[in-house]
Amino acid sequence: MDIKNTIKNYFHEMTLNELHLMNDGTDWDISYNSLLYLDLINMTPNCTGSYLAEKLNISKAAVTLKLNELIKDGLVVKKQSEEDRRVFYVEVSSESEDYYKQYGKALNRAILKVKEKYDEKEIQIFCAILDEIRSEYIREMENEK
Repeated sequence: MDIKNTIKNYFHEMTLNELHLMNDGTDWDISYNSLLYLDLINMTPNCTGSYLAEKLNISKAAVTLKLNELIKDGLVVKKQSEEDRRVFYVEVSSESEDYYKQYGKALNRAILKVKEKYDEKEIQIFCAILDEIRSEYIREMENEK
């Protein structure tokens, strides 16, 4: 078993699943670029436009344009911070959350099957390996800048 190809195949299937989600014939008319923004916002607690600009290595103005589009389309909501009134957070809307729940069903079923097949120690080792790969990948990407 080749770890690199296994990871590439996993990401390939996840990408295809996201493309399928946006083209599944429902009324959710969304571009892949918008879906990537939603993924990032969905995975980031207290997400801000500045954070998105930094992570995506694009201007704050470009992020603001995209966020305004997502807000107008009802896919994202903007909330003012209670601690600092100058800060606004963005999060996926309840409409977007409904689509994520649908999207997550297959992953949740797959995880349940894995939990039936492997014991807790094996799952912890697997998670530790994935975390290490992620950390090393991030470190290598930063070194290439």
